[in-house]
Amino acid sequence: MQEKFEKGKVFTVPNILSIFRILLVPLFMIAFFCWSQSQNYIVAMIIFLVASFTDLLDGIIARETNQISSLGMVLDPLADKLLKMGALICFTVVNIIPVWFTVVLIVLDFAMIVTGLILYEFKISIPSNIFGKMGTFTMFVGFLLCFFNETVYPWNMCVLYAGLIIIIISIIVYIVVNKDKVFSKRKIGRKKVSIDKNDN
Repeated sequence: MQEKFEKGKVFTVPNILSIFRILLVPLFMIAFFCWSQSQNYIVAMIIFLVASFTDLLDGIIARETNQISSLGMVLDPLADKLLKMGALICFTVVNIIPVWFTVVLIVLDFAMIVTGLILYEFKISIPSNIFGKMGTFTMFVGFLLCFFNETVYPWNMCVLYAGLIIIIISIIVYIVVNKDKVFSKRKIGRKKVSIDKNDN
């Protein structure tokens, strides 16, 4: 499937779903802290499940209807990472997830968000690899188990640790596989600037 950087591909269904997922993040956190009583996180869990379902849905729609866009390649992982950060903060505050784990994941995600935005500015399209998708799914399962921490501990943390390892592997693969593509794009950009200067 050919990926295109079309400015018109903004208000597509997958992009709208990604934006909806981003808007659900603060609602999830409000439900977690304000609407939960006696560690009964049923409302927050439902919102988390809805947000996670939109992640699956927008990916399917984008592929099946060829609505893949450069903006979508930024919005989709951004929405995933914001949802992940929201869940991390919530479960850390109530002492279900250790602080060090949250700090490591937030630093990694922040670095990937910044990198994604920079690549978007250079119009460089780098889709996520299989390890990234596996890491996201593993984290989803781990967070879901955290809602039942009193029953399933320490298995929820074992799943989250596994997710962290997979995410680190995905970042390494991401860098190794795509470094040549990024460097070649930068070289082309430098040559173009040099030619423009010479013309002037």
